[in-house]
Amino acid sequence: MVQHEAIQDLVKKYNENQLSHVFLIETNDKAAALEDIKEFVKVINCNESYMEDCMKCNLCHLIATDQLPSLEIVSPDGQAIKKGQMEELKQKFSSIPYLSRYNTYIINDAEKFNASSANTMLKFIEEPEKNIIGFLITNNRENVISTIKSRCEIVKVMYEKENQNITDRIQELAINYLYKIEVEKQQTIVYNKTILDEKLEREEMVLFFKAIFQIYYDFFQGKSILEKLKPMEQYTQDMLLHRLDLVGKMLERLNYNVNINLLLDAFVLGLEE
Repeated sequence: MVQHEAIQDLVKKYNENQLSHVFLIETNDKAAALEDIKEFVKVINCNESYMEDCMKCNLCHLIATDQLPSLEIVSPDGQAIKKGQMEELKQKFSSIPYLSRYNTYIINDAEKFNASSANTMLKFIEEPEKNIIGFLITNNRENVISTIKSRCEIVKVMYEKENQNITDRIQELAINYLYKIEVEKQQTIVYNKTILDEKLEREEMVLFFKAIFQIYYDFFQGKSILEKLKPMEQYTQDMLLHRLDLVGKMLERLNYNVNINLLLDAFVLGLEE
């Protein structure tokens, strides 16, 4: 479900056929904003009338697990967003999407365009296609190159400090959890009790598994900077894909009134398959 009211307003604009083709999202929580944008992407690409927890098709699962071919999430390559990344994006979106209504791109850390990548991006957004929509995420719009910023509809998406603290706490919990079960190889089902002792609400369990998904995805892309989980760099792509798929299934089950203890047990048993 879209959490932030600013993104909810975009849903209204979509329903009124007043949607821009590119948005600059200024936020104090990039991870939370990314998740809200992905929820919005589900809404605008639904073949029927979007309904949360709908299981009629696989579209929402593909979006949640970053496997939808028409959804591209771009992060800086090293210290900057490179020209080659933008050229690759243009090439991928040169054809009409076949599983969704829109080709959608999300660019993290939009303040990190360099001169050449910014020029390539400008050519991309100055001649918008009807079936392409984009989101640029930054924590400070003033740091975004002015020529790009001026062509975007700016949306401010600020989250309550309390929510930020919850997100930070759950992120740390997810890192420590994976350290115990992936690095130290502790008795995983026994260790699940420590998560149950946290007495997380169901919504917090969703954030917990989303944090785990992001950790695996960063390793899959070779971009993880988590020293504590460094041994996971030895995992093969197939091993990481298995884990990404497994977490996606856990997130789907959380849509229902599942027993959290059984869910955690199913997760660690799935890791051993």
